[in-house]
Amino acid sequence: MSVAAALPTPPPAFERLGEEVALPRIEKALRSLFDAGEGIARASLINLALYNENPDQLGHDAAALAELTSETACRILLVHADPRAPSIGARARVQANCQIDRNGRRTVCTEQISFFLGGAAPGLLRNVVLANLDSDLPLAFWWRGELSEAFEERLYSRIDRLLFDGETWQSPRDSLLRLLEARRHASFAMHDLAFTRLNSVRQAVAKAFDRPALARELPSLSEVSIRHAAGRRLSGLYLAAWIMGRLGAEIDPADSNPAEVRCRPGASGPREGLRLRIAELEPGHRGCVEIDFQLGGARVEIGRCPASDFLRTLTKRTGAAPEEDWLPARRLNDASLVADILNRAGRNRTHAATLPGLLRLLVL
Repeated sequence: MSVAAALPTPPPAFERLGEEVALPRIEKALRSLFDAGEGIARASLINLALYNENPDQLGHDAAALAELTSETACRILLVHADPRAPSIGARARVQANCQIDRNGRRTVCTEQISFFLGGAAPGLLRNVVLANLDSDLPLAFWWRGELSEAFEERLYSRIDRLLFDGETWQSPRDSLLRLLEARRHASFAMHDLAFTRLNSVRQAVAKAFDRPALARELPSLSEVSIRHAAGRRLSGLYLAAWIMGRLGAEIDPADSNPAEVRCRPGASGPREGLRLRIAELEPGHRGCVEIDFQLGGARVEIGRCPASDFLRTLTKRTGAAPEEDWLPARRLNDASLVADILNRAGRNRTHAATLPGLLRLLVL
């Protein structure tokens, strides 16, 4: 019986991902794709693998990768799996994602290998991915959904950059602890899309407190109010953990709960401690999170403009006219977030420094 015959039928979206090929003929099929096109440059700066165990999302993932490769040159491995399938095997398809010039001609193209895996065989993912990397290039691995048994040491020890979205996890704390344990045996950089979505908000906070008049008020900071969109609680907790880290504040677990966190006085923050309120945004508000700071003689309010893709910072100080600052903050979909991460590279030390505080918040 052939491998294809042994596998369950893949979702219809899989049939639209290029030419189906036998696994041993993948490289030959890729070469033929580019040999057939005159004037086409084959470009690749990194290996990017996307893995998902929800076949219903295959079309969405393929569209995200198509958007991503319009600006980023990489070898794409799109891997979808159905661990519940009764038989074990793999199907593969190859295609070229090309940039089009003003004359409608294909110019720079990146290669994509799509796999559909069947059966409960955690090692199958590792074997498929590692056998089809461009071996001279680093590996960025975008893990979609919950971590499963397929996330094992012989796979993650080869990953240079791991991307994931903690907002999609049922138990973010357990999954993050599992990743930190994996980091003891490997050196991959971690990028949580839930944290990356906060870049513009963190920039707005930093810019507001760059003002000397506000910076001098920090010892009088008494309350921070964070409001997150529905389904984005982890983002709100990330922002709270980042603020506590910047202030050197420590949680008082005996006087804290999921809606209100009490912090002891920090080395560089409030003299009298700090109260952090975390709640859900009211319906109709845009953006991922909003945040307000209450200081002794000032109040700072940061939120997304309801009519445009800007963040507004409103600063009210006693005896002074209110001041407004505006920062561009366009909505970023998953493909844009991943492109931003790949373009920035780096070891993502800010995220690493925020994780200990986040883990403490997650146990409240």
